Amino acid sequence: MKKTLIASICAASLVGGLAVTATAQRGDRGAERLERVDTDGDGNISMAELEAQKAERFSNADANGDNLMSFAEFEAHIDAEKALREAERRQRRFERLDANGDGFVTAEEHAASGDERMERRFARVDTDGDGVISEAEREAAKAKMQKRRGSRRGRGFRGGE
Repeated sequence: MKKTLIASICAASLVGGLAVTATAQRGDRGAERLERVDTDGDGNISMAELEAQKAERFSNADANGDNLMSFAEFEAHIDAEKALREAERRQRRFERLDANGDGFVTAEEHAASGDERMERRFARVDTDGDGVISEAEREAAKAKMQKRRGSRRGRGFRGGE
C-alpha cells in the first residue's frame, strides 16, 4: 500500500514537472515554476532536476522525516499546496483590482474592474439584446454551460437554481 502511494505521488510529480515546460509559455506563473525546477538556470529541465524536484516534494510532504509518507501527511501536503495556490490567486486578483499599484483598492478601481468582462457576459446571455436577462435567457445560458462542462451541473453560473 505504501509503495503504491509513493509510486502514485512520484508519477503525479513527474507529470506535473513535465507540464511545467508547457505552462512556462502561459505567463509568469509558468515561468516561476520552470525556474524552480530548472535549478541550473539553462532553460531546460533535465531528468536529474526532475528527480531532485520529486525528492524535494516528497521530503516536504514527509512532515516527520521518517522517509515514509502517511495518508495524513499526504493530505496535509496537498492542503498546504492548495492553500498556497489560492493565496497566490487572491494576490493576483487584488493586484488586478489595484490599478494604480498603491496597495489599496479604491471604490473607483473596484467599480471599474471587470466592467468589460461583465458586459460581454451579460451580452452573451441577453440573446435578444433588450438589455434585460429574462428567465428563459437565464435557463438557456445555464443549459449551455451545463452542456459545455459536462456532468458538472452548471457550476460557475450563479443565476440560481
